[in-house]
Amino acid sequence: MNKKYLLLIGIIIIGSVGAFLYINSARSKHPHYAVRMNSVLAKQTIITLDSNGFTPKQVTVKKSTAVRWVNKSGKQQTVNSDTYPTNQLHKELNFGVFNNNSSVTYIFAKPGTYGYHNQLHPDQKGRVIVTE
Repeated sequence: MNKKYLLLIGIIIIGSVGAFLYINSARSKHPHYAVRMNSVLAKQTIITLDSNGFTPKQVTVKKSTAVRWVNKSGKQQTVNSDTYPTNQLHKELNFGVFNNNSSVTYIFAKPGTYGYHNQLHPDQKGRVIVTE
């Protein structure tokens, strides 16, 4: 194979590895991030959203625990931060609309009390209490 092609392939590989490492380091600097996923996490608490609201309505977890909201309502729903309708108290919980049989997950890195609701049905409310 020509030396130019080998050099080009090497540059592409090094660039790809560098981009991967940069993205992962940037994500680790921001522990508050929401992830749309269906995978199983080591420390995870599941909250189900159905036509009656959130079950359980309140959970207590240790920091660095993932909370996963699973939509079993039969239609699109939301998880949004309190206080309705502005959703400004914990903006990181403003996941937007997610489909039936899908989920949204958030890893809580800081202790505190996090209230949330379903924007489409504001009477459906819940709370996550995060401890050390």
